[in-house]
Amino acid sequence: MADPPADVNSDDRKCDRRPSDELRNVAVSSILEVTSCFMYVESLDSLLQKIVKTVTETFGLATAHIGIRDPETGLFVVRAACGFEPEVEAKLRKVTYDMDRMVRDLKPEFKIGMNTYYVPAESWEPDDEDILFARHPERMDRARSGPNDWHEMDYIDLLLYDKDANLLGYLEIDEPHDHRVPDNDTIRAIEVFSDLAAIAIQNGQLYDQLDKDRKEIELLIDLIGHDVNNYSQAVSGFIELAMRRSDIPMPARKSLAKAHDQVMNLNKLVTNVKIYAKVESAGQKDIRPMDLVDTIKEAFVAAETHYPNREIELAIRDDGSVRASDMNELSRNLFLNLFSNAIKFDEHEKIVIDVGIESSTEGERDMWLVSIADRGPGIEDAAKCKVFDRFTQLKTTSIGTGLGLHIAKTLVDSYRGRIWVEDRVKGDRSQGSVFKILLPKSQL
Repeated sequence: MADPPADVNSDDRKCDRRPSDELRNVAVSSILEVTSCFMYVESLDSLLQKIVKTVTETFGLATAHIGIRDPETGLFVVRAACGFEPEVEAKLRKVTYDMDRMVRDLKPEFKIGMNTYYVPAESWEPDDEDILFARHPERMDRARSGPNDWHEMDYIDLLLYDKDANLLGYLEIDEPHDHRVPDNDTIRAIEVFSDLAAIAIQNGQLYDQLDKDRKEIELLIDLIGHDVNNYSQAVSGFIELAMRRSDIPMPARKSLAKAHDQVMNLNKLVTNVKIYAKVESAGQKDIRPMDLVDTIKEAFVAAETHYPNREIELAIRDDGSVRASDMNELSRNLFLNLFSNAIKFDEHEKIVIDVGIESSTEGERDMWLVSIADRGPGIEDAAKCKVFDRFTQLKTTSIGTGLGLHIAKTLVDSYRGRIWVEDRVKGDRSQGSVFKILLPKSQL
């Protein structure tokens, strides 16, 4: 059996190795790179692949892999590998180990660090699956030429634990490039790396779980929305049929009209809930420069179609120049909700919505200031700071559920902007409101 690396003191080994402090700094630097990159990956598997690739490149390893314990089966499954041929790696990802096997292989006498075990080839008998991890299986039967030489069936496992000391998995060194057993300094540096990698892995698992939960919620909302819309369309159809009857008295006709409005409100609420779910999950995804004028005009057309019996005019000051801001496809809903509120609560025979876009600054940032003015009932001063809260309903102005305005604010926040509301005529809220939105400028 080979001696563990703790006994290695030869001068030639020292010449080939970097000082301990340098190795530790390299380890910390590498894992910081991994954890920062984690913010841009989409799954735990992407993060694991980044970790195993970084550890092989940083510490001169020919092959290494990571096994993660499945929370449902309790089995350790290979989730990432580096240095193996593609067809071999595909087979490795099908290999599983149970906890009994881990305990049997990682005996106390093999422990060389806090959570690190060096298992020499002479101490165990590999099976067919184990041989897959050998880079040169033809060397399996060769005797070790020296106590510090790496044998083809040697391996080092660094166990990965979560914050509650539960075993997440392991990082395994399958073969160093120099075919030498790593010395103490190298082992300690890899331990620093693996401890921090365990934290990143926990974050990756949380990310995956959140993504799974988000998709399940989206599915539930889609199913509910689909069913509610089907039921409401049926109710709406029956109400419209009843209203066509000439023998319906006026009081009943008015009640039917109000019931029809409430059905339409229910449809709008379901639509807003679906949009809100998308807004919350999208965050800053797919942000790109978009033309503000085109986006505003598209939103107005969509809002106008919801009120076919109203006369509505969009008065937009447009000189034909491109005014771009970094947004995504959900940006239309920002303006759609503002236009819908302006139309819904304006009792004038002809509805006029004024829109202006002008250059502005906030701090050192160049911004576009978008103003959307209506002639509705207005909003009391005490309520102006509350209208963007989730599900706020202002009884005095009948501004609605507040979900639409909350969606607008959530979108503006994701675009790194700001939204607020003022009186259209200063000091007289009864003359209507003007919603103002600051959005960063960008170049198309």
